[in-house]
This record gives sequence, structure tokens and C-alpha cells, in this order.
Amino acid sequence: KCLAGRYSRHLDREIEPMKEVAVTVGASQALYLSLQTLIRPGDEVILFEPFFDLYVNQVKLAGGTPVFVPLTYVQDENENGDVLSGGEWILEEEKIQSAVSSKTRAIILNSPHNPTGK
Repeated sequence: KCLAGRYSRHLDREIEPMKEVAVTVGASQALYLSLQTLIRPGDEVILFEPFFDLYVNQVKLAGGTPVFVPLTYVQDENENGDVLSGGEWILEEEKIQSAVSSKTRAIILNSPHNPTGK
């Protein structure tokens, strides 16, 4: 009830503690429970590469099929070719669109992206 009350005030809407609040021991368990609830055998789940290695097995345990969409790495350099930062991982809309099918049930998108931290 305490969490529901806090987030009801924060989100400016009433949250029902017995229907809308789930407490887990961490993100891995939360993702596992979510996938077990949402995914049926044959459903596809889109994962962005590189990805946290736990995702593939959690999708498979739920009966789903992972579909991989590679992110594009772009190095941040100046006009002299000097590296300015760690670069960026870019998500290209066309790659997502080509991966989505009638079997797509979920897309795992996390921020900051694990393992890149971007």
C-alpha cells in the first residue's frame, strides 16, 4: 500500500496496490516474470545487439523466439580523426521495422542500454 500511495501522488493517478504493484528482488526477476506472463510458445521477442546475455535464455524459457536487431556503432571523431568520446550505438528504424512480424509479442528495450551503458 505504501508504494501505491507514493506513486499515486507521483503519477497523479490512483494506483491499486493489489492489482498494479509487483515487488521483485531485482530487474532480472522482474523481466523473467514479465516474459513468463506475456510470452506464449512461438511468440517472437526483439532484442537489440549487443545485449545482456540473460535476455536470450529468459525469452527461450518463456517459449519465445529471440529476434536479433543489431545496433550500429558510430565512433565520435573530430575532423582530424581524433577520438572524442566512446562513440554511440544507434538504433535504426528500418532494422526494427524489418524485424517486426505478426509473431512479435515484445521488444526488450532498456536504458541505459546493457551492456554498452549508452
